[in-house]
Amino acid sequence: MTSSRDSAPGYAGALPIPAERTRWFLVCLIGGLILIQCGLLILVHVFGRPNVFGLVDVFDFGGEHNFTALVSTLLMLSCAAMLALTGRLTTDRASALPWFILSAVFVFLAVDEATMIHEYLSAPMRSMLHADWVPHLAWVLPYGAAMIVLAAVLLPWFLKLDRQSQIRFVVAGSLFVLGAVGFELLESQQVAGIFADHPDTDIMELQDPSVDMLILFEESLEQIGLGIFLHALVRRMGGVTVKPGA
Repeated sequence: MTSSRDSAPGYAGALPIPAERTRWFLVCLIGGLILIQCGLLILVHVFGRPNVFGLVDVFDFGGEHNFTALVSTLLMLSCAAMLALTGRLTTDRASALPWFILSAVFVFLAVDEATMIHEYLSAPMRSMLHADWVPHLAWVLPYGAAMIVLAAVLLPWFLKLDRQSQIRFVVAGSLFVLGAVGFELLESQQVAGIFADHPDTDIMELQDPSVDMLILFEESLEQIGLGIFLHALVRRMGGVTVKPGA
C-alpha cells in the first residue's frame, strides 16, 4: 500500500482508493451498524424480542467476539496501518517517530478490542484503590491516565501539523474519548446502581434499556471517531493505492 501521490500511473493491477470513496464507505459501514443496532434495541425493549434469531448477539454493540467488535478492530488496525505508512513516508526521523508511536497505540487498542484486556483491570483497580469514587468499570482510570500522558508527549508534534489535520484529529479524538471514557463512566454508574439493587444480576445477560442506550452512544461515538480519523489520514495523503509487490 502506498500514497496515491507516490504511485505510478497506469500500474498494472493497482487499486486506487481515493479519500472520497473511503469517506462514503465508512459512512455506509458505521451508519449501517448504528441503524441495525437501533432497530435491534427497538425489537428487544419495545416488542420484547430479546434474541431476534441470534442477531442481537451478532450486532450487539456491548458484546464480545461479534461482527461489531470485528469492525471496530479492523478500523483500529486500518488506522494503525495508515499511521505507519505516514511515518514511513516522512523523511525527517524525528517527525516520523510520533506517527509510529500512534500506530503502535492503535495496534494495542485493536488487540484490546479483540481480547478485552481492559475488562480484566477493573476488579484489581477497585480492589487496589478501594474508594467510593472508583467506577464499576475501573479500567477507565489507567487508560485515561495513559491517554493524558500520551497527549502531553505528542502535543509539540501535534502543534506542527497542518491546520486541517489538527482540526480533523481533534474532532476524531474528542468523539472517541467522549465515547470510550465519558459514556463508559455513565454506563459504569448505571451498572453499579443495578448491581446495588439486584446483586445477583449477570452482567453478560443484562438487557437494561438505559444501559443499552449508553452503550449505543458509547460505541457509536467510538466508531465515528475512528472513521473520521481514518478518513483524515487517507485524505492527508491524497488517497492511497493498493498494488502487488514488485
